[in-house]
Amino acid sequence: MLGHLLGMERRLLLRNGVFWIVSLVFGAIGFAMLASDNVSYGGGVGNVMRNAPAITTVVLGAMSVMSALLTTIFVGGIALRDFEQRTAELFFATPMRKGTYLAGRFGGGFLASLGVMLFVVLGMWLGSKMPWLDQARLGPTPWAAYGWGLAVLVIPNLLFLSALLFLLATATRSMLYTYIGVIVFFVLWNASDALDSDLQTRWIGALLDPSGGNAVGQHIRYWSSDQLNTQLPALTGLLLGNRALWLGVTALLLWASYALFRADREGLRLRRRRKPVAADATERAAAPLSLPPAALRDGAMARWAQFRQSFRFDLRHALFGAPLLVMLLLSLVVLFFTFRSGGLLYGTDVYPVTARMQSMLDGGIGIFLIIVIAFYAGELVWRERGTGVAEVADAYPTPDWIPLAAKMTALVGIVLVFHLVGTLFAMGYQLAHGYTQLQPLLYLQSAALDVIPFAL
Repeated sequence: MLGHLLGMERRLLLRNGVFWIVSLVFGAIGFAMLASDNVSYGGGVGNVMRNAPAITTVVLGAMSVMSALLTTIFVGGIALRDFEQRTAELFFATPMRKGTYLAGRFGGGFLASLGVMLFVVLGMWLGSKMPWLDQARLGPTPWAAYGWGLAVLVIPNLLFLSALLFLLATATRSMLYTYIGVIVFFVLWNASDALDSDLQTRWIGALLDPSGGNAVGQHIRYWSSDQLNTQLPALTGLLLGNRALWLGVTALLLWASYALFRADREGLRLRRRRKPVAADATERAAAPLSLPPAALRDGAMARWAQFRQSFRFDLRHALFGAPLLVMLLLSLVVLFFTFRSGGLLYGTDVYPVTARMQSMLDGGIGIFLIIVIAFYAGELVWRERGTGVAEVADAYPTPDWIPLAAKMTALVGIVLVFHLVGTLFAMGYQLAHGYTQLQPLLYLQSAALDVIPFAL
């Protein structure tokens, strides 16, 4: 039965245009890293070959981090597909075990993500064969490095990401809640980077990094050019501990997915709402009904009122939803580690002046806002269709620009809220560290400028 499910997922995947588009884009990135001097990552400079084994593993590890967003597309989409297309009951009515069903859905999403990473390897290999490259900067094809990177970094990373997202998708039945898993991954990644900047906590950062990149960096930090060109990191010490830790977490997440899965549309809810009991249906039916006179207006004031109400509705829906509040709290965690690691300059404590705090605020919150905007743009645009009321909303007597402008303005409002909360957190951090020369106006001016690229 599991083989049939995986075969079905394979056939659907090969007919999925999104899979081929994402695969070609990631393959092109891998190709450019080897074939172009303008695109580089991992340190293949000087006496180090462009396709050195150690550099190849670093690039594959970095690409597996970038795959967090595509893993959401495949794992979350496959986990929720039966419920969104209203075919879940057909599967649950068959004599299929829960474990088989979940394994088939999880396996389909994981194999899709792995297939994209194989295109990265193909692109890197093709890029190293381009005739315009300086052959003195290239070594033999590092097949062992490709295999090592896939086995030690890429596959464990994809397993952890897939397990985390699969748990959130199957438990909550919501793609928006699934996106929080991506945020958690980047929080751990950023926190481990902050810990890696201090000699005393590098070992903690190497263990807590879910991508394994810091652990690899610890192994090759002091390698010579010859070692980078000829050797692979040994699977020992911190690297072995990191991989064992996150594979263990992956196993726990998969077990939780199995334990928390419910064969209904609602999924897991911490608090279930009870429908209020009607007092007396007969009394309500007999009560007189008086409607105020209504007149349809289409002037400028009417359009402004429609825009204002739509904007307030969209912004309130986003700001007071649990997913955004969780994302906001996670962004503050990242800011804390960013401020903590940025408080040292070459090992010396520096004052948390506004210019330095604002620079760290922009860097710490930027990656979050890119993810949040991408998620909520889709959520706002497709919400009516997802809830089945698109036809009703389209029948409203409003021009097409009003809902689009309201959703766009709501997105800008979300960006402003993140910046304002980050500003308050930064000023609180300054006060907690004895710096009292606060400049809130400078923070606000900088925030107004920072909103512009996110609005674009």
